[in-house]
Parts: sequence; structure tokens; C-alpha cells
Amino acid sequence: MTCCSHLFRKIRSSSATRFAGTDIDISELHNVKIYTYKELRIATTGFSLANKIGQGGFGSVYKGKLRDGCLVAIKVLSAESKQGVQEFLTEIKVISSIEHENLVKLYGCCVENNHRILVYGYLENNSLAQTLLGKS
Repeated sequence: MTCCSHLFRKIRSSSATRFAGTDIDISELHNVKIYTYKELRIATTGFSLANKIGQGGFGSVYKGKLRDGCLVAIKVLSAESKQGVQEFLTEIKVISSIEHENLVKLYGCCVENNHRILVYGYLENNSLAQTLLGKS
């Protein structure tokens, strides 16, 4: 967890208060790192099928390795999702404000043009239920 400790600080400069390609103000997001699409593409080796660890109704999840070596789960929301940017940001605000030992931590997100991506802490064995309930 120490490799990701820097992620819990809000990353922002005076010129980076809006998501790239949008007019959405991100100044209200706290404890959430804003990633570029390029960073996440590199972390997942181009969203390679070899790194795909899940698929759901809202999109695909990939295992990724950030530049600092931290392992993360990267959820790429489907382009067909009807969720708008404002709803996406509201979801991020809610998720990032909740901390509990049984919840996966949201590290950050990416909103560039039509890309909507969430970055979570990675759990070994690809299963939250298995982590919480054991192997039986």
C-alpha cells in the first residue's frame, strides 16, 4: 500500500481544474488523482486482453501497473453507457468520500473526451467476495 500513498492527495495545479476535453470543473474532487488516458493505456499495455480481469454491464476491468509500480484495477466504462459526465463526477465524489476496510479504495479517474475510467486498488485473486469470505 505504500507505493500508492501519494494517490491519496489531491493532484491539481491551477491550470488543471477541468477535465481534458470537457468543461467540467474538478475542484470539488478530493483525494482523487486525475490520470491521463495515456497513463492508463500504458499501465494496461494498451488495454491488452492479457490484462483483462473482468467484464460487466458497465464496462471492462483491467489489471494495470502504474509508473510507480503500484498494481491497480482499471475499470473502463462502456461508451454506450448513458451516464453523463456530471453523474460520473457525482459518483466519484461519493465513492471517494467513503472509507471502510471491506471496500476497495478508489484512487482516481480519467475523463478525456469520451473516455470514462475509474482506478481502484487491486485485489489479488480477482475476487472481492473471495477476499472477504475466504476460499470456501
